[in-house]
Amino acid sequence: MSDSLTSTKPSLWLPTSYQDLNNLPAEAIVYEPKLGGSKVVRTARDVVVKYRGDLAEEVLCLKYAQEKLSIRVPLVLYHPGDPHRSTLWDPRTEQVPQVWYICMEEIPGVQLKEVIETFDLQQLEHVALQIKAILADMRSVRATHLGSVSGGPFRNSYFFPHAVSPQRSWTSVSEFINHYHHLLMIFGTEEYADEALANFPRDSPIRFTHGDLVPRNILVDGSTITGIVDWSMAGFYPEFWEYCRMHEESEQSTGWAKVLDIVFPGPRRDNEIASLHRLMGTLLYNL
Repeated sequence: MSDSLTSTKPSLWLPTSYQDLNNLPAEAIVYEPKLGGSKVVRTARDVVVKYRGDLAEEVLCLKYAQEKLSIRVPLVLYHPGDPHRSTLWDPRTEQVPQVWYICMEEIPGVQLKEVIETFDLQQLEHVALQIKAILADMRSVRATHLGSVSGGPFRNSYFFPHAVSPQRSWTSVSEFINHYHHLLMIFGTEEYADEALANFPRDSPIRFTHGDLVPRNILVDGSTITGIVDWSMAGFYPEFWEYCRMHEESEQSTGWAKVLDIVFPGPRRDNEIASLHRLMGTLLYNL
């Protein structure tokens, strides 16, 4: 297994196994999801390690966002393996993926979800204006395909289950939607697939997308955003994807709803939001 060419600091501690990371004391845990997924632990001052799963695509997305955007994202300090050569990892096997961890800088701040309900209207407006600027920055990145930032197909197992992952990138939103139509036809009727996808506009512009831009991935100091984390779902998607994901019902709160109303003025696109939520639920349950 080849190592990353990312330069390392002389004092950087690097794990040799999952056990090394699991043996760290409880106070080292920065983030641990309740239902599986990647875990983040602090290994030194201003240094964290994210592990569990195949993190190759996130390495590429982090570096791409670092290069293209003005918003602060975690700087990758080191990772094993070659993220361009890494293949889809099946969590049902015991095979360790090439990029099995990412050592990166820790961005200061707390998760917005921890403090947003304490914010007054002025603070919520401040957050909203910054998010609008972040989205504008991301939309300024030109894209001619839907897929990975590498130019290839999506390698996101949450939006595209391993068993039916796309084999190439696409040049139109219609191809993107047709892929999901094919997936739904595996266990449903054509009428069901047509109805499930009818609310997604096929003329939607293609945007550089975070894919999970919600309060737990937005770090703040007071009401000032200090950085955006967890770029594992990023890539080039139709415009409606980011909008719907930001309105994901499991991430909603009173404060976040007010922020979204400012970021996206005008009537709420409930049909698109409900359709994406239903689509993801259907695929996760059946595939």
